[in-house]
Amino acid sequence: MDAASSAADVVVVASHGRPAAQEVLVAMEDRMHKTTERIESHVAMMQTRIHRFPRGLRGIGGDDDRYIVPSVVAIGPYHHGLPHLQEMEEVKHAAAYHFCRDAGRSPEEVYGSILFLAGDARHCYATDDEAVVRLSDAELAAMLFLDGCFLLQYMANSDEPMFAGCNLSSGQAILRDMMLLENQIPWLVLDALTGFLPVNVRHFVTEVGDKFFPNEKDSAGWIIRFQVFLMMKCRRVPAAREPLGHCQSDISYKPAHLLGLLRFSQLQSMPSDEREYQAGSSSLLSSSAVELAQIGVKLTASTATWLGDMRLRKNLVLGELSLSPLFLNDVTACWLVNMAALEACTAWDSDGFVVSSYLSVVAMLMDRKEDVHELRSKGVLRSLFSNTQTLAFFKGLSQHLRLGGRYVVVLEQIESYKRNRPVRIAAHRFLYKNYKIIATVLSIAGVIIGIFKAILALKLKTG
Repeated sequence: MDAASSAADVVVVASHGRPAAQEVLVAMEDRMHKTTERIESHVAMMQTRIHRFPRGLRGIGGDDDRYIVPSVVAIGPYHHGLPHLQEMEEVKHAAAYHFCRDAGRSPEEVYGSILFLAGDARHCYATDDEAVVRLSDAELAAMLFLDGCFLLQYMANSDEPMFAGCNLSSGQAILRDMMLLENQIPWLVLDALTGFLPVNVRHFVTEVGDKFFPNEKDSAGWIIRFQVFLMMKCRRVPAAREPLGHCQSDISYKPAHLLGLLRFSQLQSMPSDEREYQAGSSSLLSSSAVELAQIGVKLTASTATWLGDMRLRKNLVLGELSLSPLFLNDVTACWLVNMAALEACTAWDSDGFVVSSYLSVVAMLMDRKEDVHELRSKGVLRSLFSNTQTLAFFKGLSQHLRLGGRYVVVLEQIESYKRNRPVRIAAHRFLYKNYKIIATVLSIAGVIIGIFKAILALKLKTG
């Protein structure tokens, strides 16, 4: 028997009851094909899918997953039915009634349009997720119909009867829940509903985002304006419903959901050269805010119109690291965590981690409470958290976030500053660390000089 015959026998004959090699090969090829199709389909849907919070990032979800699980209202299937969210289900039905009434359409017609989209909407979620699988198309459409009407009515007319009990606290909770990664409905649902009754969703998200991520330098005044804004969202005259085409945002951008639109609204004015900058080495040492102050790099609040601006300028004598100013409270902390989680789910490369890079740089600047104070004093950070709480929040984030390209860019700029200005840095560090002693010596010298001047003047008079 030749070698070829022996090889053929191995292919077709099973040994010890195990599948023949040919059967194994066929099964393996079939699995390879199906797995490739599934992965390619997942990648194709990556930007439009409504993701679960990444398992690797759950450490930044806060105590009891407070930045992951909604506190007052479930939007979408992932948290639908949780006991503590049932009270708002009644409000959803009232919101749907008002929406259909204001649109002059029957609930059957509006619901029917969402039912028509149920198949496409289902594919926007993890289709093997139990929370989605258990719902029929009719049940999924009913949930999306109620959730969509609730969101649009809250955006346009939060003074309606069903929101009559809204106060500052619950208003914040609704805004927080609206931007949770796992608490979203597909944009196509909102798009369909605004076809019946136009609501300027883009303008609402941009307006809210601008209030939470301000550029004003008047910190105290801004906080007061922010509190007034939230109260007005709960007790204001019904807003004019503008067609989406009239909004100020880039209408060509189709977000997957509201959280994606929030991130876009914060980054849409980011210059193209900032997006295209290629980062180099990532093996660079970080520096805290106090350490930067020691080497002559002062922190300033950026005046850029987008969140995440970070750049180091080399002035004639000193350096200047400007960062987008950030207002931090429980709501913005939640939004920042969820935007970072969204980037982890959808970013193709390091350039997609803009928010994560910004958070990583802010966290890098904080080693001690003194660093937090330095950021506050320079107007970079405005927080309702204490210094201890703020430090814990950012250091907890930094342990889990992906270090994006823009983070590396800032480290490169700091490293370049250190490398090119050793003499000025040494002189400034000496002055920074010994300024109290120097000030004391100069003060004493001033006193002594004053005494000598007085003695000299007295001698001149008596002489």
